[in-house]
Amino acid sequence: MYVIFFIKTLSLNQKWEEAHHHVGSNMRAPCTGVVCNSPDIISVGEDGRINLFRADSKEIVRTIDDADSSTMHGVTFLRTTEILTVNSIGQLKLWDLRKQGNDPTQVFSVTSERVPLHCIDRHPNQQHVVAAGGQDGMLCIWDVRHERMPVSLMNAHEAEMWEVHFHPSNPDHLFTCSEDGSLWHWDASAEIAEKPSFLLGGRNTSNILRSSIVPPNANQSLASVWLSMDPTKGRLEITNLLPSSTLSVNSLDILGQHLVCGTDAEAVYVTRSLFS
Repeated sequence: MYVIFFIKTLSLNQKWEEAHHHVGSNMRAPCTGVVCNSPDIISVGEDGRINLFRADSKEIVRTIDDADSSTMHGVTFLRTTEILTVNSIGQLKLWDLRKQGNDPTQVFSVTSERVPLHCIDRHPNQQHVVAAGGQDGMLCIWDVRHERMPVSLMNAHEAEMWEVHFHPSNPDHLFTCSEDGSLWHWDASAEIAEKPSFLLGGRNTSNILRSSIVPPNANQSLASVWLSMDPTKGRLEITNLLPSSTLSVNSLDILGQHLVCGTDAEAVYVTRSLFS
């Protein structure tokens, strides 16, 4: 048997100098989040600035200076012309890139305690459903059409949550990773709902602190499972996909049946056959 490797050479195509920097000084600021929706690229940073780039342009297309007075830790596209950001004082902000000015369209908050949020993702099919996680390790679910506070707050990791991602083609499955060394698979699929409670496997079932109420005029067939979970019905199973001795899991990504993550142990883990 022969194994043939095809190696492609990477080359630098574009470079944007000092896209993030502290105003009034020559000090560069860390870029803390990037998201792409071809051809657009959005970056956010410790300087509270939002930049819009395009891969075929050497110039920054647009900069929103003073977009935030605190560090923005994460960014995602809600729609083609709208983005969501999370910051270090527990706020989720919605921005319409078609509008001029430095003000967000809407501002959402987790609690009055201003717990920092570190990560964010939106449901691939129902874009009003947004998940975020932060300093206290909780999983927050928003319906950005109706609520300025999270629809659900769920006890999750024992330390900071660094990444949250819906599965792109099976969004009843969600994945999170944390400083506590855990990589969690959240399963809210119909198969879980149909299991007797004594058959629920995995690490545990989530303790939902504040459960959701679907608006009375909502079409129940279109209501996301993440907005209509009943904590009394065991609708959610959580499985830790890594050994308990793992150091901080800093990032994750999903491609089909494969999940990859990186850790502070200078190790990359690949999980295959997520749903087998």
